[in-house]
Amino acid sequence: MRNVIRTWLRKKGKLHFTLIDPDKQHPKVAGEIAISAENAGSDAIMVGGSTFKDFRIIEETVNVIKRKVSIPVILFPESSRSVVRGADYIFFMSLINSRSRKYLIGEQSKAIPLIERFDIKPISLAYLVISTSQEKTSVERKVSRIDVITEEDIEKAKNYALAAKYFGFQNIYLEAGSGAEKPVPNEMISAIKKAVKMPIIVGGGIRNDKIAKEKISAGADVIVTGTIAEKNLDILNRIIKSIKLM
Repeated sequence: MRNVIRTWLRKKGKLHFTLIDPDKQHPKVAGEIAISAENAGSDAIMVGGSTFKDFRIIEETVNVIKRKVSIPVILFPESSRSVVRGADYIFFMSLINSRSRKYLIGEQSKAIPLIERFDIKPISLAYLVISTSQEKTSVERKVSRIDVITEEDIEKAKNYALAAKYFGFQNIYLEAGSGAEKPVPNEMISAIKKAVKMPIIVGGGIRNDKIAKEKISAGADVIVTGTIAEKNLDILNRIIKSIKLM
């Protein structure tokens, strides 16, 4: 299977993805956020979150965004219930430091018929949650059975990343979580990049262009931001500009 992220990296250089949570606003507002993100230079719109209310809201959000922007729309599913028609791609991901079969392979196997029926292109992704906050982030609260990786556990994180490589995953997502106090540490990103040499996506706690540049310099290939697109377009513009200049 072709690695779409690697292809985009070869064409565009370092990438920025904007994450839009369909539970946070009306689909029309989500469409306006997506327009602003595309105008700022974001390379794709991710649609998803850690909670699930109604698949119809997700589907309407995806379809509104598709009508508003020309950049790819990627599903970032909370579970198989979040797989809806209309998206270009889906992160077909396994939460590799979960202790629960549900998040390792269970929901993924349930999603297959929908992915096939809706003709959504899968992007192979190992999802690794890094705990950088005193308070649990939304993803950590949702997934109670998780093998905790703190910001000091660099060797542990690297070994998980190597396991993902040996399993054949094409990309890895290092996630500090929405509202994280601190982002994934630079030393951890560098160690993983050196070990696996696959595209690395980094999200959570990236609040300004300085932090974004640090993550890119450490080895990140894709930066994901969410809340900033809703609240401060000036900061979003600076973050994307800093990434593109690296």
